[in-house]
Amino acid sequence: MADFKEEEFEEFETVIMTDEDTGEEIEFAIIDNTEHKGNRYLLVVESEYIDDEESEAVILKEVSLAGDDVTYALVEDDDEFDEVADIFSAMGEEYDVEIDE
Repeated sequence: MADFKEEEFEEFETVIMTDEDTGEEIEFAIIDNTEHKGNRYLLVVESEYIDDEESEAVILKEVSLAGDDVTYALVEDDDEFDEVADIFSAMGEEYDVEIDE
């Protein structure tokens, strides 16, 4: 869960993800980013829920880079997720993140 203030949203960069099942485009606000074991990760929340105190943050992993196009995927490996979530939790002085195990 994440606690973000709406006025802070204006400062966030965003990424657009396409739901493979529905084709729906979803905009995510980038809350933070980090590198771990040679991979880049983003901590994001759906832009439309940025001002919701109970919004759920998601961790995305950069899986390919082609010119200006970057592809991200959800982190699905439990061990990898736990390691990266711990890093974001330690970095999270400016936001409140609870990691649901």
